[in-house]
Amino acid sequence: MSKVRIRLILFLLTTFASMTQLNEILLNQSDARLKRLVDFIFLAWILTLPFGSNLMRISIGFLTIYPNLLFTFFLLPVALLTFKKWGKLELLSSCFLFVWILFGIFMARNSSYSKESIFDIRSLVMQFFFAIVLISSYHFIGKEQFTKNVIRGLRCFLFILLTAGILEFLTGIHFYGTKTNELLSLPVGNIFYAPLFIYDNPNDYLSYLIFVFLMLIIFDEQLKSSRLLQLFISLILLLFSFYADSTFAKMIAFGLISLQLILALFSNLKSSNKSSFFIYFISIILFLITILNNQLFLGPKYENSANYRLNGVQIIIENKGQIQVISAKEKLSEPKQAQVIRYLDSVNTKSPEGSTNLRKNLILVGLDFIKSAPVFGIGPGGFALKIKQNEHKKFVHTHTSPHNLPIEIISQFGIFGWIYFGLIAFICLKICLLQKRLKTNDKISFLFLLFALPLLWMMPSAYLYLSIHWLFLPLLLIKLLLIQEKTNLDERKQ
Repeated sequence: MSKVRIRLILFLLTTFASMTQLNEILLNQSDARLKRLVDFIFLAWILTLPFGSNLMRISIGFLTIYPNLLFTFFLLPVALLTFKKWGKLELLSSCFLFVWILFGIFMARNSSYSKESIFDIRSLVMQFFFAIVLISSYHFIGKEQFTKNVIRGLRCFLFILLTAGILEFLTGIHFYGTKTNELLSLPVGNIFYAPLFIYDNPNDYLSYLIFVFLMLIIFDEQLKSSRLLQLFISLILLLFSFYADSTFAKMIAFGLISLQLILALFSNLKSSNKSSFFIYFISIILFLITILNNQLFLGPKYENSANYRLNGVQIIIENKGQIQVISAKEKLSEPKQAQVIRYLDSVNTKSPEGSTNLRKNLILVGLDFIKSAPVFGIGPGGFALKIKQNEHKKFVHTHTSPHNLPIEIISQFGIFGWIYFGLIAFICLKICLLQKRLKTNDKISFLFLLFALPLLWMMPSAYLYLSIHWLFLPLLLIKLLLIQEKTNLDERKQ
């Protein structure tokens, strides 16, 4: 038996033993004390989420122990006490996630349990654990206390992300990592001030920030009703997105800002204070007249961008032992300047290493992998392995991750990827159908989440291993439960 298999078995046995021992402890407690204990552990679990394995981690060889993982193990046995309360959809989803793990372990044989496949299997295990923890905690500590803790945890998560992001943006100081090593060889620019936090990538950081913000809007009634606070956070998100040069994050931030402004406008239209709306209307008209009566400087983005190509280009000349640094515009004749500009433009538009070209090629490579194994997929970690083994037809430079969650899951796990997205679509459809009786703000917040989700899935290089992915399905199930309970309560009142 290989070392990798032994490690997997030890990991599962350790988990089972922890669950069994803790279950004995839990069963010996009184109901009130037990509820308080689980409530405390769940709050600790959600408060340690932002830090993951970067907080006080201890490596024991085949496993890295950290606080959030310990709290996860402590909460798993609660499932045994709440199992009978689970609905059919919760049971079905949990069983699906567990079978997905078994399927991943079985398919990993094809790669001889490579480190890439083990990494993906670990992600599947954590995805299952997170679902069990959230669903069982919801049923055990009750709807009110659970929702209160989730809101507390997400607020703290958002506060930590924003605080760290603002500090990084203002100072350019980051945690050491792969990205900071890349910065050493780049010219100083906006990217040096794009927040990374502990995620070592500005797109990963923005994905966490967007997800936590949107989920908080879904669950937190106080934030949902505060358009000014939402607008402020959205503006910070937009600023970070520009510095990270993240197109998808910009689109989501622009969408959030536009949505808040439109809702504020309609709110003023419905209000009895028509005079205030009229004042704003007059101000907008005056602003438009000012634009029409004054000449605008359009800048390089919209006019004659080629004229700016050489502004940052300098030529170093050595003459009789003396070093001179001269602007390219001063040294080159106009025909030579035009020649250099044409070359720079061709590099920018045709370079195979451009972000757009690489993302397109990664998607095409993923589609090829899906065609080659449409039912069972190429196995966990297969996307990276096949690229490393040069089994792809398109140029992807040094990238080994698909930058697209649907491609990532479907190409590697086949039918399980399709079922996962089918399950997500089914739950979202049920929520949309039940939301007919809810407030307009609830409907709009959820619809915007659905709009942002596909963009969010394409932002990081890989998505399966992110804890925000592990959170999404169980939080979606719990949101459905909350809406169902509210709907049933309203029906009983009528």
